[in-house]
Amino acid sequence: MQLKALCSGAVLWVVLASSTFAAQPDSVDQWLQRLQSAQSAQSYQGAFVYERKGAFSSHQVWRQVNAQGQLLERFVQLNGPAHEVMRVDGQVTCMSSAVADDLAATDIWPAQIFKLSHVQQWYDVQMLGETRVAGHMTHVLLFSPRDQHRYPIEIYVDQVTAIPLKTLLLNELGQLLERLQFIQFQALPNLEQAATEQTVIAPSDDCLAVIATKPAKTKEVDVNWDVSWIPPGFKLLKSHYRQQADNAHYVLSQVYSDGIAHFSVFFENIDDLVVEGGRRQLGPTAVVSRKIVRSDVNLMVTVVGEIPLGSAERIALSMHAAQEGQESSND
Repeated sequence: MQLKALCSGAVLWVVLASSTFAAQPDSVDQWLQRLQSAQSAQSYQGAFVYERKGAFSSHQVWRQVNAQGQLLERFVQLNGPAHEVMRVDGQVTCMSSAVADDLAATDIWPAQIFKLSHVQQWYDVQMLGETRVAGHMTHVLLFSPRDQHRYPIEIYVDQVTAIPLKTLLLNELGQLLERLQFIQFQALPNLEQAATEQTVIAPSDDCLAVIATKPAKTKEVDVNWDVSWIPPGFKLLKSHYRQQADNAHYVLSQVYSDGIAHFSVFFENIDDLVVEGGRRQLGPTAVVSRKIVRSDVNLMVTVVGEIPLGSAERIALSMHAAQEGQESSND
């Protein structure tokens, strides 16, 4: 009887182990599906540390889906100047006076749309194991790029909520370029599930309203510039136009994302300024500027993002006037 029980137990272990190993390749897909769902459905609050080039900053974040299905996000910097940003469905609605003229303040936590099929086309995803972050058990996913236009990234996903609690951006040698890591994390109920609306996220009185503007009709031709090449897999996420007080100068910005990485392209007329282009690498961030003269107009294109410097340079070199009818290329 003991031998029979032992044999039965061994057979059961083999069956269970075989089914576990067989299901293992699907576990990555399951976690990616959960990541995709959590980005628009999970409410939470917490504090995180951001590191780049040995410099650290600490931040607090509140994120909640309200009764209308809108995604509310509030960010407060806890060290240095008192920065605050509020977003609704990814659009900045208010900023503290210290950063009112600096949209790059939101780049630490970019608005991204994680689409499973799109991400898997440009990244090979592997599960590395599990560990604890901010007191929560996480699964570690490695996103390895399939081309030279993006960086590898490790994402530590909370096993309960599927919210990333830690991300490590690496270069091609596996060296750390950037870290974002929660030190405190708490899941929150969505408003339709909450018994009271006391959990509604609201900005402070120091957060100044940001009103989205569009270029005037008379300026459409002037700002109608474009880049004819972007890295394959990157899609236009949003655009922002800002007219200067003198009505003679403007900045047009475009944000591109592949669901993981992102970069911005800025077009600015510099008719009255003596500015030269350049290139530099700031930790994970490439910054490439190029001046172009067309007729009597001087413009500057600047590419800023967490992509390799060579890719940023190619984007800047492809700048052209959209009305010239040049065709885009994603080779």
